[in-house]
Order: sequence, then C-alpha cells, then structure tokens
Amino acid sequence: MNKYFFTFYILLCVSALAYAQPNKWFKKARKSQINIISYDASGQMLHKSNGFYIDNEGTALTDYKSLKGATKAVVVDENGKEWPVISISGASSLYDVVKLKTASHKVNPLQIASIQLQKGETAYIMPHLSSKAAAPTVTSIQKVEQFNEVYAQYTLPTQISALSESCPLINEEGQVIGLMQQSVIANQNCSYAVSARYASELNTSALSATQADYRDILIKKTLPSDAGQAMSFIYLISPRDSSLYLEYIDDYIAAFPEESNGYTLKAETLASTHDYPMAEKTWETAFKQVSNHAEIYYSRARTIYSTIEAITQKPEDWNLDRALADINAALALHDEPIYAALKGHILYAQKEYEQACKMFLSVTHTNLHDADYFLYASACQQMLGDTSSVLALQDSAIACYTRPYPTEASAALLMRAQTHLSLKNYRQAVMDLNDYEHLQLHNVNANFYYQREQAEMHCRMYQQALTDIEQAIRLEPKEPLYHAELASLHYRFGDLPAAITSSRTAISLDESFADAYRILGICLRDQGDKEASRQALQQAAALGDKLSEELLSK
Repeated sequence: MNKYFFTFYILLCVSALAYAQPNKWFKKARKSQINIISYDASGQMLHKSNGFYIDNEGTALTDYKSLKGATKAVVVDENGKEWPVISISGASSLYDVVKLKTASHKVNPLQIASIQLQKGETAYIMPHLSSKAAAPTVTSIQKVEQFNEVYAQYTLPTQISALSESCPLINEEGQVIGLMQQSVIANQNCSYAVSARYASELNTSALSATQADYRDILIKKTLPSDAGQAMSFIYLISPRDSSLYLEYIDDYIAAFPEESNGYTLKAETLASTHDYPMAEKTWETAFKQVSNHAEIYYSRARTIYSTIEAITQKPEDWNLDRALADINAALALHDEPIYAALKGHILYAQKEYEQACKMFLSVTHTNLHDADYFLYASACQQMLGDTSSVLALQDSAIACYTRPYPTEASAALLMRAQTHLSLKNYRQAVMDLNDYEHLQLHNVNANFYYQREQAEMHCRMYQQALTDIEQAIRLEPKEPLYHAELASLHYRFGDLPAAITSSRTAISLDESFADAYRILGICLRDQGDKEASRQALQQAAALGDKLSEELLSK
C-alpha cells in the first residue's frame, strides 16, 4: 500500500512541476497575444488570424496568407481593444510569416529565443485568444530542420486546428521560438512551427517595392532603415501605382528629417498635382529643416521651369525670372554641373542664346561631359544663325561616341545630317542618314527615305535614290509627292511609260498637284503625243506653274 501511495505521490509532484513551469510566464505571454483581422478594398473581412507582439513599439508577427490581398488590417488585444496595422515590415510567402507595425502602445511583448530547441525538448503551444484554456499545450520537438543556415523549422507530434495557427510556440523560459502552422496533409497527427527569430529579422529593402510578397499585401510597407534604400524604395513605387505615395514620402521625412530629398520630392509631387500652395509650403519647411539649401533651390527652379513649359494654369509668380533666380542661388552655394545645365535651359527659354550656349559648353568640361550638351549648344548657335558653329558642335557631340555607334548617337547623327543638307554637303548627309537608319534598325518613316533620296540625287547616286523613293511609297502609298518624285526619276532613266504611270498616280491622289501635270506633260511630249502634252501643261499652268507656261510658249 505504501509503495502505491509513494508512486502516486511522485507522479503528482511531477505533474505539479510540469504545470508550475509554464504557469510562471503564461499570464504574461497571454497578454502578448492578439488577433489580426484583415479587410479587402470593399471593407469586407478577409481573414481572422493570431499573432503576438515582439517589442515595445507595437511590432507583431502573424501568418502571410491572412494578409495577402488585404488593403487594411486591425489587431485586437486580449481586452478587445482594436488598433490599426500601420505598415508591413517584413513578409515571406514561402514561410508564411509577416512582421507588421501596429499603432498600439504599452504592449507586453514576448522575448524571441536566441537559442533554438533540439529534438526531444519540451515546448508549449499557447492557446488562441478565444480559448478559455488556463494553460498552454505541452508538447515536444519531434524534428528540427534548418533553413537559411541559422533558422529552424520544427515538427511537433501534436495536431492543431486552424484556430491555433500563428499562436506562439514557447520554450521552458517563456521565450517564443516559433509560430504554429497546421500540417498541409489532412488527418496527419503533427503540426509545425517556423522560427520566430526568422520572422522577427525580416525587413524591407529598396527592392521590396517590386517583390510579389510585398506587392500582394496592399497595406503600406515600413520604409527601409537606410536613407538611400528608403528613397530607392519610393522611386520604385510609381505615383500612379500607389495611393500611398505621399504617405511614403511623409514617412521618409519623419525618419530622415535632415535629408533634403524627402522635402523636394514631396514638393515636386504636389506641384505635379497642381497643389502649388502646399508645394511652396513644403519647400519653405525644407529651408528651415535642412542645411543643404542648394538642392532646395534647384528643386524649385526645375519645377517652376518644367511647369512653365507644360502647364498653362500656374501661380503668377512662377515664371522664368524666378526660376533663374533660384538656380543662381543654387549655383552660388554649390557649382554643380546639373545646376549649370538647368540654367542653360532656362536661359534658352528666355531667348538668351549666347549665354545659354556658354552654360551648356561649361557642362561639357565636367563629369557630365555628354553629347546632349553639345547638341543643346548647337541649338543655341542655330538660333544665332552661326551655321559653321552648329556643325562643329554637332561634330563634337558625335565625337563623344565611338564606332560602332550606340543607339544613343541617333539624335546627333540625324541633326548633323540636317545641317549637312542645309549646307549642301550632300554626300556627308547621306553617310549620317545611313548610320541613323542602321541604328534605328530600318524603323524610319517615309519622309526619311524621301529626304535621303533628295540628297542621293545631288550625289548622282541614282540607283540608291530609286530604291529610297520606292520604299517611301511602300510606307505612304497615298502621298502624291512621292509618286511625282518617282515619275521624275523614271524620266531621268528614260523610262517614259513608267514615268507617265507614276505622274498619273500622283494626279489621281491630288488633282491640284501642278508638278505632277508638268512632269506628265513633258513625258507625253517626249513620247510624241503633243496634244495630250499641251493639255497636261495647260492644266499645270492653270494651277500656277510658271515653268509650264514657259514650256507652252515654246
């Protein structure tokens, strides 16, 4: 009898110890638990799941699938109080975990265990909030699998219901080691837990803006802690793609109040939506908060200049003089090449072509040595009427590239070709046009082929000219000018029937085209049909063609 009593007594003590161990931390752990309720864009509830706080700033962990597609979420603590989820700090669909920031305060967080459990060790599954259980479920670690080298995925010999998903798995010291997950295989008598340390160490980066795991949760994301990464994140989110764009910029300003680019980006964004008063207010705030005033002057000058160029309705004092004053203020603080380039554009808009040219050329002596600035300078010289300088500057622009030319050289080649045409340097013009066509992969319009055909005619490149004008007709078969030009070429080659056909096609497309009647009249004359020739020339003369009048008088 004493032996049985002693055995019962020992079992009772062991049971009491097993209960007493979690009882030390159970009530505190209970206070860390929350429910997360997610909603879609229409306000309909998507999911209700479990979670728990992991720090004193309202950071919590939960499962990914409950927030996928959500535009809004709230957390509900043990007292039934709701707090909004303000941002997503980390997400992994692969491991079904999310780290989020809430607006809650005075929370009771769980401590993340720094040492993972081993096979056979005891662990405790916290009951979900709606459960009235007064103690956690005691279990043990059946299997430990490593991932990412330092994190653990646990297998437990205990089956859980969907209600217990994302509940914390606790060690003997009351520290959280994982988030509970159901088995994906039905009726399998086990469950899993993914490392809470892994979930807690998830963070956003610049690329999070484009990653599916983050984009599929439509709640605002926490900006990266590094200023450069945070700004890159914002740049990767198009203003048209996110209604939260200005909120992200405000978050950046709050996190990095001494960085000028947050204020300038906000002001420029507000100006793009025609909210000019708030844009002005943001720039003024920037002048008070940051020391880099040059960037603020540059931002305002650039915005005013671009607004003048594109928008008719704007503030009265948004003019070129104010933009010039701002960029001069920026240059007085920092002699940056990009500031000088903007000043060049402003001066050009003010028709101060000589000064603008000097500014653009000054940029070519800096690290912004670029073909575009030679082309801008050439445009200034063109306005001043100095054609020789125009060509020299265009030569300098093309000299910035080496053969084989990159696609970026296309604009410079086309502009130089036009200059050569105006100077009657036809062979050089043809060479530039050939290079341009090659860079455009022959994706050019009919007018291009017509222009090159004209230059080729001056160079007596007749076969090339014929090929080009035929290509122009293939691209624009209803343009009478091209058919008349083809008729002229056929006449030059002595092919009178083809010339007559082409000139009649031009007339059928435009009955008031005097040149086509004249070409037809000349061809008919040479063919011996004087009466038909006279009629065609009379029609051309009636349309005002002086050369046809001379031919008729003879």
